[in-house]
Formats: sequence, structure tokens, C-alpha cells
Amino acid sequence: MSSLSRELVFLILQFLDEEKFKETVHKLEQESGFFFNMKHFEDQVQAGEWDEVKRYLCGFTKVEDNPCSTRIFFKIRKQKYLEALDR
Repeated sequence: MSSLSRELVFLILQFLDEEKFKETVHKLEQESGFFFNMKHFEDQVQAGEWDEVKRYLCGFTKVEDNPCSTRIFFKIRKQKYLEALDR
């Protein structure tokens, strides 16, 4: 993608954020893979929304991309499993 397209995506993200289109912002972040919103990721982790955490993360990396990705996805699955056991 050209740098002009990249800048346009960032402007659109900024506009959507200012207009409070939160779900759309996060979906565009995920689909474009340009901007990882750590605050959104942290909020989802703290809320225990593991399916959403995994879905958002998949927009930026895959399990097999590198050892760090593998570890992160493993920890998400492990936490989801432990919470299921707890229930």
C-alpha cells in the first residue's frame, strides 16, 4: 500500500475516533493492520473478552508468524481454559 493510502487510513481512523465510532475504528485498525491500539487491547483483556482479543490480534499477527505470537496466542487460550475450569 502506498504511503498516501496509509496516511488516508490514519486520517479516517482519526475522524472515526473523534466521531465516537469505536467499533468501526477497531475494525479498520484490524483490517488495515496499520495501527495496533494497545489501550483497546488492554481493555478487552481486562474485561476477559478472549474471543475479541484473539480476533483483534489476528489482524496483526498469526500464531505461526514467530515465537512471540505463538506464546501470546497460547496464553490467551490458557487463560480462556482456566476461566472455563473455574466456572
